[in-house]
Amino acid sequence: MSPEKHSEKHLFAAYTDEILSFAWQDSPQSEAPPAPPASEELEQAAERFLRLLEKSRKRHLVLLGLGSGKLVEILSQSLPAEAALTVCELSPERARGVLEAGNAGWRTPDGPVQLLADSSPWAIVHLLAQGNALPADALIQLNPELRPDEREVCQSLQRTLTLAKPHAAINGTPFGHFAVQAPSLSAACVLHPDEPRLEEFFAQFPDWVEELIVIWDADTVPQKPISAACPVRQFARPLNGDFAAQRNRMLAECSAEWVLFLDGDERFSEDHWTLLPGLFPVRGVQAWFFPRLTFTPDAEHCRAGYGLWPDQQLRLFRNQPGLRFENPVHERLTGISGRTGLVLDAPILHYSHLHKKPEALREKLALFDKASGGKLRHRLNEEFPNLPLSRFRRANLLCNELQVLLLPQFPA
Repeated sequence: MSPEKHSEKHLFAAYTDEILSFAWQDSPQSEAPPAPPASEELEQAAERFLRLLEKSRKRHLVLLGLGSGKLVEILSQSLPAEAALTVCELSPERARGVLEAGNAGWRTPDGPVQLLADSSPWAIVHLLAQGNALPADALIQLNPELRPDEREVCQSLQRTLTLAKPHAAINGTPFGHFAVQAPSLSAACVLHPDEPRLEEFFAQFPDWVEELIVIWDADTVPQKPISAACPVRQFARPLNGDFAAQRNRMLAECSAEWVLFLDGDERFSEDHWTLLPGLFPVRGVQAWFFPRLTFTPDAEHCRAGYGLWPDQQLRLFRNQPGLRFENPVHERLTGISGRTGLVLDAPILHYSHLHKKPEALREKLALFDKASGGKLRHRLNEEFPNLPLSRFRRANLLCNELQVLLLPQFPA
């Protein structure tokens, strides 16, 4: 779909249309909607939600769970003129089933009643934040039509949305110049000598970074020129199919108070490097998660849906005792204690599909499969759902702050 057609639609409509246009091979395309409860029950539920919306003095109702679509139809007919209704559905198959059954006449591309569908709860969180539909601005309720298993999932999402605290991480020192001591940060990476475009990777690190730790997958440090604005320390250690061990060596060499690590095909924009220092003073936060945008099929579009976005990445954390990476592949950092935060609008830019040929990507996935001991099987799809890059950017991004959510617990 062209960017022009996307731009005519509400953010939620454009996103949902792209998600529903794609289905994984050999998976169900749609799920028939459940039989709705009696009309009287649905009307009573609609009246209750509208009373709560009026009492809350908010103008946005977020309903978790689509159900049969009948409750949404009743709500849409009684919604106050100045109000909006967003229905969040975590089963794209269910959403397709409701649409195919003709139970979504309330849905229009740019109207006040929107369907937001994706299998990723974190995509729902990010998009509601981007649409100013978090609890500070919206009433978030569960659809009474939900099955017990659906209710449990939606209750978890409701708790996250309710307990997460929006916050502005402000960097009062423009252009990366600090009136006080710069953050104590070790940037770190694990690299293969044949990683493409490493000169661009090294060039992104600003001079306020205390050190850049490089662990090469090699017997000796390669004789490669490195042009970085910060001090660089290099070490060699063969990967031997164990990414966690490589990361642990990386971590052992980091001496600063905080650690941030990136892969060779990842970047932060210059603007976001300038804003990152605003994260360090946020009281109580021990680690930060970032969304990751994977460019495909070109530099103007990014993967979306089914966990492909926001693809949460824990990359910035306080350097404290007891931290350790586990799992030979898709390694996970353990030992984080304290509050964590979710950065909404400083994504990691992931260029893997643009910088590497399909053969190189298949070799990398085969390496992941081997490292898992046969437990995982990765497959390189030729197509992914995608949206224009502009759809992932918050319209109200300010020049000196990052919008973040402070999470009540370490997210799964």
